[in-house]
Order: sequence, then C-alpha cells, then structure tokens
Amino acid sequence: MSEYPPAPGDRKGHQGPDAPSPEASLDLALMDAVSDAFQAAFLIYDRNDALIFASRSVSTFLPLPPQHFQRGNRLRHLLGAAYDLGLRAGESEMAALSREEWLTRQIAAHWKERHEIQATEDGKRWIRYSKRRLPSGYGFCIMTDISEQKRREEQWRADVERVQLTEEILDNLAHPVFVQDRNLQLVAVNKVFCSALSIGADNALGADLGRIFDAELAANLQAVSRDVMESGLTASITQSMRLYGDPPRPILVHVQRVGKPGRYFVVASLGEVGATGVIPVAATPAPEQSSSASPARLVRADRSLAGRKALIVSDDRRFEASALDILELLGLDSCCVRGEEELDAFLSAARSVGVAIDLAIVDVNADPRCLEILQSAEVDYASLAETDVAAELAFIVLERLAALRARPEPVDDWEISTEKDSGFPEVLEQPAITTPAKSSLVLVAEDNEINQIVFSQILEGLGYAYHVCDDGEEVVRLWAELNPAVILMDVTLPGINGFEAARRIRDVAGDGPEATPIIGVLAQAFDRDREACYASGMNDVILKPLSPDVVEQALIRLVPQMARATNG
Repeated sequence: MSEYPPAPGDRKGHQGPDAPSPEASLDLALMDAVSDAFQAAFLIYDRNDALIFASRSVSTFLPLPPQHFQRGNRLRHLLGAAYDLGLRAGESEMAALSREEWLTRQIAAHWKERHEIQATEDGKRWIRYSKRRLPSGYGFCIMTDISEQKRREEQWRADVERVQLTEEILDNLAHPVFVQDRNLQLVAVNKVFCSALSIGADNALGADLGRIFDAELAANLQAVSRDVMESGLTASITQSMRLYGDPPRPILVHVQRVGKPGRYFVVASLGEVGATGVIPVAATPAPEQSSSASPARLVRADRSLAGRKALIVSDDRRFEASALDILELLGLDSCCVRGEEELDAFLSAARSVGVAIDLAIVDVNADPRCLEILQSAEVDYASLAETDVAAELAFIVLERLAALRARPEPVDDWEISTEKDSGFPEVLEQPAITTPAKSSLVLVAEDNEINQIVFSQILEGLGYAYHVCDDGEEVVRLWAELNPAVILMDVTLPGINGFEAARRIRDVAGDGPEATPIIGVLAQAFDRDREACYASGMNDVILKPLSPDVVEQALIRLVPQMARATNG
C-alpha cells in the first residue's frame, strides 16, 4: 500500500482508533505478495462497499490516480472514475446505458455471490474480472491479464482449421500420400492411398509399412524414410509395386521431412514413372550410415523444361558451379551474375531484347538488394544456401517450372553479356532500379547469433526474403533504405534498444495505414514489456522460443498480402 496515500490515522505518529495493527499491516503485505505471485490485482471491500485493500498492481489494470484506491474510498466512486476514463468492462452488452445505469449494474454484479466477465478495450489486451461476495458481506475482485491465453485460443482454433484443411487437401489429391511420425508409424493417409493399396484408413493408421507392403519393399521405404527423418534431405526413389490390383510396375516415391525440431514428420507421395528420364542428384549420406544403407536419391527430369531460362545470382564460385551443373542436367539455359550492379544491368539488357527469365536462383549470402531488384522486375526466385544446392535445387526447379507450359522456342539462341562492350551501352548506362513502393522483405533486428540462425531458418522455411541486423541504430537505417514489408524487433539491442528504435521509426513515418508494421519479440511475457512495445508504436508482440507457426501467423496477421505472395 506504499504507493497510495494512507487513510486518516494511518500515518506514523498519528495512530487513530482505526489505525491497522502490526498484524493487519503484515496481512496487507502478504496480500501484495500473493498479488505479485499470481500476476493479478486485488480489490477488497467491506459490506458497506468501502475499500479495505488495493494491491500495488491494480494501477496496471485501472490507470487511475492513487487517491481512488485509498482505504475507505467507496467502490461506487472508484467505478465512476473508471467509467469517466472510458474503462467500462462489459460495455458491449451495456453500450446504451447511462452512467448511473451502468454503475447500478456494476454494483449489483459486485454483490453477486459469484460473477465473472472477460473484457477488452482495444482488442489487444484482455482482462478477466472475477468477483466474489463472502457470507460475511466482504467482497473482492481479482483482475487478471488473459491476453496470452486468448492468443493461444486463437492459435489453437487456427491450428484446428489448418489440420482440417490439410486433411481435405490430402483427400483431394490425385496421387497416393502417406505420412509417418518420428517412429515411422503411419499417422495419416489419403483416400487415394487407401484405394490404391486396398486398405482401410483405420487399418493403416498406427501401423508401420511392413503391414501394408511386402517385406523387401517395406524395408527399402523404411530406410529412405529414416534417412530423410535424420538428415532432412528430400529423396526420391523408384520402386516396383502393385497399385489398384494391377501387375507390379515402377513407381516413383518422393519423400520429404516437414515440421519442426521435436515434431518432425515424413511425407511420401507415390507417382507414375513415365517416359521422362530419371536424373540422379548428388547427396551425401548421413555420417553414421554407409552409402549402401539407403537407396539412391533420384529426381525426375521433365522435358518441358528444355529451353527455359534460369539466372544464378551469387559471387560464390562453388555455389555457381553446383547450380550450373544441375540446371544443365535439367535442360535449362542458365548463366550467372555476381552482385547487384551486374544483376541490374543483366535484367535491363534482357528486357531490351525481349528475353524473359523463368527463375532466378539466389545465394542466401547475396546482397538483399538483389532480391529487391528481382521483385521489382517481377522475376520468380528461390533462395538457397550453397550446402543445399545439391539436395534441393532440382526439386525447386521442377516444382516451380515443370507445370508451366513451355514457351515457343526463340528464333535465335540467346546470349547476354554484361560487359561494357556488349552492344547495349545505352541500357547499361541507365540508373539502377529504385526501391519498390513496398517490398516483401522481412527486416529482422536481433543481436543474439543463435536467435539470428533461428530467424533465418524459420523465414527461409516459410519462403520469405529477409535481412538480419544486430544493432538498434542499424535497423532504423535499414528500414529507411530497404523499405521492408514488416520488422521483427528484438527489444534488447545494443546501441538503442528495440523500443527506442520503434519510436524513431514512428517519429519519421507515423503510424498510419501505410506505416511499416513492427512486431516486438520478447523473451518473457511480462505485462510491462508488452505495454512498452505497444507504447513505442509496435503493432504486435510474439514470445521466444520462436516457432514457424507463431512467426507466420504474426506476419500474415499484419501483412496479409505476404501470405498471398508466398502461396503464389
């Protein structure tokens, strides 16, 4: 109670007849301790509705002057002050009531034996008001912040909807699909799989592949699944199997790992092997296994890729060599540019002669400005690390390009040089492409190296372009230079912290509809940190440890067009 003026007779040296005894003072201190322990605020009042106790944390829920919580103040006066300030719990149900009617309803609720409501003033912070009246006439109200609980409930509902949607998608796929958990037990199969193998879903779920396929085939599939589960590398093998009761024939089995650490799953799909060739993709076996322990990884080549054009953006010779080899095997015409200026010049020259680039393969270590140039030129791109080129590039190209209708073959072979004597001096002398009005770049402000890796893995997995910085001053500078779609802001940054960085950005750009959304990243769910995030101009808050689902939901919540761009 030290924050609030004491009631008459409470001051030291002026003990009145109503002054609390030492035991009563101890009881009040214990009540404050309990309030802090439960992260809740307590109000206690007697049978005349006069305040007996208000915990120190009550001002975080009812931001009123301290005198309103003074011992002896009437509950009606406190509620009236809250009404005048606009803090009207349950206003949606009683919006048409006058001040006096609202107060009457509130006092009646406080006199009920039990009464509980949940209310929000801004749609972000939710508070639960739990009111109890004891047989002795004493009453108390407990105020608890349930914002995080509400977020979890929303996330749970979204997860349930996503699971239902996933099941519908699986069942409507035209090819058989099965999903295994970390123990390689079947946890999901689609209708086509059940039809192809003549097995009911109930009999398949919870079993291993040995119950469905013959021993040799099951052993081969289990070996691939185990290797994919442990290494994370996508794999494809061709196996002879009997589907729909037909004689055995070659079937391509594509296997990949999905999920997050601790909750990985293996998804396998079965497809026909047609007349197209099968190209082996180099992959290093897991250290604990010999190369003969698992079947070779294969990927189908699609002849519709012949004549398509790919551009490699990297100044790493190893990245360039690996990517060029695989693109050549797939039948694509490809070349490499190194750096922002060369990319800008190349795309300008390509436009001038009517050459369209089907796909750009971008080294993750390339300058982020390269991604902005590709986005501005409306060129589809994929970002890869040098270590992932051998395992993933072929599948990315097939996924992005194989379904597209082949373009007419050009009359002449295409060849573009970015040298000054290339014959396009007027194109090369043009100014660099300006930053687009609004990019799809995610700017990450994080100084911890481990968390930087976590952010990178999550954003790469979600398919977002991103740039990571580790200083508060730098994030303000990069915000102005890169014009990102959204900022993920750690609050504990060197130089200036995340709160101050957000304030500086808002001071320059304001907080209108076109302002860059800022998501605060907190290590702990303290109310004061949440409030500081919103007070500094941030739009949302997420908590560590991070997960792809949490990050993706936060991004989509604030920048819905990013979801459409990624899904496209």
